[in-house]
Amino acid sequence: MIIWPKISIVIPTLNEEKNIKKCLESIFCQDYPSDKLEVLIVDDDSEDQTVKIAQRYPVRILRNGSQHGEIGKMIGFKTATGKYFMYLDADVELVSKNFFRQLVTPLEKDKQVIASFTKESAGVESPSIERYLSFDSLQRDGLYQFLTPSVESTITQSFPDYYLCKYKTDKIPPSGRCLYRRKELLELTKSYEMFLELDFLKLLVINNHQQFAFVPQAVLYHHHVKSLKELIRKRKYNLTQVYFSHVKNNLYTWVNWNNPIDILKIIFWVIYANLVIPSVFIGIYKSIKHKDISGMYEPVINLLVTDMLVWQTIRSKLL
Repeated sequence: MIIWPKISIVIPTLNEEKNIKKCLESIFCQDYPSDKLEVLIVDDDSEDQTVKIAQRYPVRILRNGSQHGEIGKMIGFKTATGKYFMYLDADVELVSKNFFRQLVTPLEKDKQVIASFTKESAGVESPSIERYLSFDSLQRDGLYQFLTPSVESTITQSFPDYYLCKYKTDKIPPSGRCLYRRKELLELTKSYEMFLELDFLKLLVINNHQQFAFVPQAVLYHHHVKSLKELIRKRKYNLTQVYFSHVKNNLYTWVNWNNPIDILKIIFWVIYANLVIPSVFIGIYKSIKHKDISGMYEPVINLLVTDMLVWQTIRSKLL
């Protein structure tokens, strides 16, 4: 008889009444012992029905009140008691009924694996922009792919149920939504107020936790973007509220502003994105490859996201 370990799942919320039910349903319909799932909702003073809906399920409600999701994640993380820990956004839906079994398996098999994660995807009925982002395992747009390594580039071994990945300080995919060994991560992050998942990945690697497991069969849907406007807003938030707020102390960086090669890469990308035509050809290729016309978001997203980030960066330097 297999004794499944306790898993803590933290969900930060702020006015998520449209999403929280689907998220919690996908958690509590899992083929995993219910007494081994600890679900913590860290609410940021929602003004809608989020908390009332969440209270219909066997969850614990915590208060955030900071108007900052990363602080909410950290409140939940420090309260969690499971052997393993994972945060989920309220707009996440677990696809496989064996999601937790599949993610736990490599961690239980190999003590060197510090965390496991899966592919972020979208269903056929998902908004077209969500399907486009899901062409990539981590839902990275063009600029994100240009500046960060892919999961596939870190794979060192293949097993029937998962891939073993080895991260290096200069080669860490932005795979922050992981099932972590809680005690090991907590020991390294006690002084943090925010759960900065990308910084935490590098912190783990620096401290010789380099083995991660990629479990693509588990799959989760991340219903986080329904329009271009929403994508731009979220990219702006990540840049201004997370990146710029900690830029001096960031461990995980997309660009080394003191490295001429990185500066040249950024200049190249800005030119590439604003030329538009090269991105159109890439969009056509993606549409054919994935048999989905949503690939034609490529030139539009490349242009808008790039120019928004450039403007916000310049603006931050001027203020």
